[in-house]
Amino acid sequence: MKIHLATNKQLECIVKHDSDCSPSLLREVVEEMLNRNLFDSMINRCFQMVFGSIKRMNEVHSMELADFLQIGRTSVFEALEMFKPGKEKAFFSFAFLVIKQKFIKCIKFLEREKRDQRNEVREFETEEGLNILDLMPSYINIEKYVIKKLTLENLLNKLTKRQRQIVDLFLQDYNFEEIAEILGSKGKGKSLNKTYNDAIKKMRKGA
Repeated sequence: MKIHLATNKQLECIVKHDSDCSPSLLREVVEEMLNRNLFDSMINRCFQMVFGSIKRMNEVHSMELADFLQIGRTSVFEALEMFKPGKEKAFFSFAFLVIKQKFIKCIKFLEREKRDQRNEVREFETEEGLNILDLMPSYINIEKYVIKKLTLENLLNKLTKRQRQIVDLFLQDYNFEEIAEILGSKGKGKSLNKTYNDAIKKMRKGA
């Protein structure tokens, strides 16, 4: 059978109704369907069943539908490796269950990661009665949380002009090599890294 000449309907008929399809033929059919994105509607339906609105997923976890389509397509291949012909279920139904389980694991992972991030940062009361962040030494990207607080400007004002420049650029996602080039200090990325670390220590003490 020349799979590339088969219609979409013929391919879908095989994966939906032929539970005894030979592994070699099934693999060719599945790969052709993936090339034509014929599993995307099923993946999308599975996504909606598990997650609901893609808008909500984007707002809460900053993930797009395209991310889950890729996860779903990869899961189709995983299902292909696990599928045993001759069972009551055809491949399509089996793949749907595999994708659904993968999405459920994914949402659990995202929720756990979100909880872990929240636990990395806690607020406490200063003597002045201001709520600011406890800049925990174990948390690498503490500036990502600090930047959202009104106290950030006060903390930055404690730095030297050089330290302030480096921290500001780092907050804009420049790496130290790029910062060195911007500040005209080519080849001094390691030195800027130390200056940055000194600045963060000073900010922690100020907090």
